[in-house]
Amino acid sequence: MSIFFIKKRKFLKLGLAFLLFPFSKTIFSNGNPYRDRFQSYRQTFRIEPNREEAERILKNIIRKRKLSEGLIELSIPDTVEDGNVVPIKFSINSAMTEKDYPLKVHILGMENPFPEIAVYEFFPFTGKAEVSFRCRLRKSSSLIVVAEMVDGRVSLIEKYVDVMLGACS
Repeated sequence: MSIFFIKKRKFLKLGLAFLLFPFSKTIFSNGNPYRDRFQSYRQTFRIEPNREEAERILKNIIRKRKLSEGLIELSIPDTVEDGNVVPIKFSINSAMTEKDYPLKVHILGMENPFPEIAVYEFFPFTGKAEVSFRCRLRKSSSLIVVAEMVDGRVSLIEKYVDVMLGACS
């Protein structure tokens, strides 16, 4: 008789866990989303860029913090022939210690259909906060790099890139 109750209890526990599984993401989330960056991915086949969305994402990253200058060095060509391969190189001037390193670096293309191009996370043991990569730009626009430092500082650098043949279409 006791074996039946144990199986019944296990069955009820598994059933309850199975029923609560779809709600686990909302139950165990921190309830304080960093920002609604996945909002743009709901529009699967967006064709035209949305500058207001790019500005909203930028505003949510900065969050009324004072901007620091001279933290970011950005290297991008002024004119790019092909928007499919835009070379970008940036470095963050920091000591890469526990008290001075960039938490996140955001790259935004203001005229792209999906403005957030990349987000890089760094740690003190990374050694250097320097990245070079290639991205796609739809058309000539401003490219913005925002660095969030561990001590709360935020730095922003913006550069206009002239694209001859656009991508992202």
